[in-house]
Amino acid sequence: MATIPLSGTNIRLLSNVPFTNDYKNTRWFDTISLQTNYFTSKNIVHNMLDANFQRIEGASFIRVNKSIDQLWGTNYLMFQNAQYNNKWFYGFVTKIEYVQKNTTNVHFQIDVLQTWRFEMNFKPSFVSREHCKLWEVDGSPVINTIDEGLNYGSDYDNVSIENYVPYNDIYYLVVVSKALMHGTPNEIKASVNGMPQPLCYYVQPFRMDGTAPNAYLVGSYTLTPITTMLTAMGKLDDAVNNIVSMYVTDYIGYSPAYDSVNDVLTFDTDKFEGAGFSDNVSGNVQTIYVKDIKSYTAKTHDFGDKYNGYESVSESKLLMHPYTVLILDDFKGNRVEFKNEYIDITNLSITVKGSLGTSNKVSYGIKHYLSSEILNIDDKEILALEHALINNSPSDVSILSDYLSAYLQGNKNSLEHQKTAAIFNGATSAVGNVVGGVGSAVNGNPVGVASSVVGVTQGLGSSVLKIQGIEKKKMDVNNTPPSMVKMGSNTAFDYGNGYKGIYIIKKQVKPEYRKKLTDFFNMFGYKINEVKIPNFHTRQYWNYIETTSCTIIGNLNNEDLQELKSIFDSGITLWHTDDIANYELTNGVI
Repeated sequence: MATIPLSGTNIRLLSNVPFTNDYKNTRWFDTISLQTNYFTSKNIVHNMLDANFQRIEGASFIRVNKSIDQLWGTNYLMFQNAQYNNKWFYGFVTKIEYVQKNTTNVHFQIDVLQTWRFEMNFKPSFVSREHCKLWEVDGSPVINTIDEGLNYGSDYDNVSIENYVPYNDIYYLVVVSKALMHGTPNEIKASVNGMPQPLCYYVQPFRMDGTAPNAYLVGSYTLTPITTMLTAMGKLDDAVNNIVSMYVTDYIGYSPAYDSVNDVLTFDTDKFEGAGFSDNVSGNVQTIYVKDIKSYTAKTHDFGDKYNGYESVSESKLLMHPYTVLILDDFKGNRVEFKNEYIDITNLSITVKGSLGTSNKVSYGIKHYLSSEILNIDDKEILALEHALINNSPSDVSILSDYLSAYLQGNKNSLEHQKTAAIFNGATSAVGNVVGGVGSAVNGNPVGVASSVVGVTQGLGSSVLKIQGIEKKKMDVNNTPPSMVKMGSNTAFDYGNGYKGIYIIKKQVKPEYRKKLTDFFNMFGYKINEVKIPNFHTRQYWNYIETTSCTIIGNLNNEDLQELKSIFDSGITLWHTDDIANYELTNGVI
């Protein structure tokens, strides 16, 4: 309870002051003159030149020579004190008590915030939440990733999906053989293909309709349609029992220049050469032989602003994870989730890396994801693979097999089995963790219970914590459909149903939860958990502030000082308009 002077002068009983002694909402003034003018402009119910304040059982009151009816509506008072340099004191009228016909007791308590507003000195304190800056100068959201502990539903809306294939509708059939199928057939010819190896590699660009793009190797080079090539290899003596692997891939680790107007792929003749062979039935088959690729090259595509495609929001935090999610998915059993705020460039750029081996392997990574500014570009490119989606699901084409090819195929199948087992074991582990967490809650294990519950029990005085207790996060959204782990390993299904390249999927919490969260953030700002001086007036109409063990000093009594600290620790909304509690106002950043 605040300390009250023994007497006062120039006492004014006021009505229509729109805040109360719960200190959840109050007016905030930037200067003493604005404060004084505000209260002196309020309706004066009664004036007294001076009075001694009386106390009964710790409650203070003024005895007023007016009937209770004449004082009806009084809810606030202000007075000066000659013993304190005529400073204005402010107080809440808590009760109007009838004494007799023309005598009324007006009970009151000091409004410590208005009284000591310009004597208190706020020092850097732990600010739990407040209204923050929302947008950067370039229009991008200010990053705030602290978990609010609020329920945002159990499902997302898919708001955007975009398919990316490195060369649009052009793919590669890769044929791996033990020996050459052109030139001098059956000749063993080692080459450098990422690393030295004894196998021979042929690549055949094609489209899913069976046609082939034009190629340029020294001069114009006409590629054989893919079905003709496959038919010929089935009949060619030099191919039978020579081919050890055939697969389809989106990217081979080399990026030929592509002229989309003339539909021409230009290959580097230091790395590739034209290769022709004949089965004496179908005629000549024209394909491309890989001579020498000492290192692979990545291909990057810019998809524009990383926040494009999401529904517009007024609260910038709703563009952060978990309220939005960015997913790369190939719908072949490979899926990676990203948080937009950790892409440290404005645009979403995806880098694809590939290679040539006995089976396909392509990675899709996001440029500059979780990369510190101190890293150089080369290091960032290397680290992009850390979070990349890697597609090594077999996209095989049936081959004639001998012992070697059977071994290679069997080895791949073994690897795929290991992958499936790993997925199963991971899922089983996740289920076990969930069950364990539920068990902790059922058995009353305080360690196993969610931290948001702990936060609620520690702050019973805070309205925000009570709301968080009601709307606390029930569960994380499960982004991976159960059927996803079963997909892949069927080339005809994948490509025949249009699952090719990579899919950029953007998800957002459902509209009803967006509205709930928007209203909450609009009213109470964001968690920041930062040591600083709070934002007292950075919004047009109101600022919410909540601190933990805040530090305030000033030339005032200790009892009032402790009450001031408690007010801010419990959370308070500082209004810059007399239209208090009107949350329909557009509370713009100033």
